[in-house]
Amino acid sequence: KRIMSPEDPTPKIASWQADEPETLAETKVFSLHRKWAISSNDPSRCGEFVYLDVPDWVNVIALTADDRVVLIEQFRHGIQEVTLEIPGGSVDPGEEPLQGGLRELREETGYDGSDALIIGVVAPNPAIMNNRCHTVLVRHVEVVGAPQLEGYEEIQTKLVPLTDVPELIRSGAISHSLVITAFHHFDLRRSA
Repeated sequence: KRIMSPEDPTPKIASWQADEPETLAETKVFSLHRKWAISSNDPSRCGEFVYLDVPDWVNVIALTADDRVVLIEQFRHGIQEVTLEIPGGSVDPGEEPLQGGLRELREETGYDGSDALIIGVVAPNPAIMNNRCHTVLVRHVEVVGAPQLEGYEEIQTKLVPLTDVPELIRSGAISHSLVITAFHHFDLRRSA
């Protein structure tokens, strides 16, 4: 591989020009689309591309007054395992990510808090997905009611000392990439 310097005369990467996408499949959680695209740098480079149209997601790091993290366990059908995660889900149409995070926290765990902010945003898989995942930090959470689980959700809430999280990640007990990313955003905020 060649390392490019800022003075490199190679053309900069530009957006590809694409036709209107064709919908191949619609599901409850995403739509599959196909499009034909042409490189703006080299029109001889063209082809068919598929991508998933997915709503934005939100993940919530919820901390109690004594610095315990609200975690959840649930069965994940993709990997056929019970996972340890932070609360989260899809942002509803017309909903701001911050409100979506607070809603998901209440629905999945019954916890709520008044001190909430977005601490990071990532593209979960930009090669094939068009959405973003927002990390919301909520401090001073407490139980305000019973969880209001939707559809097929089966969730067990756990409180874990914040100081235990690095070992949970290191050991693989927390393995969800977007949850690990959320805690990375949290660590960056704390060290700033």
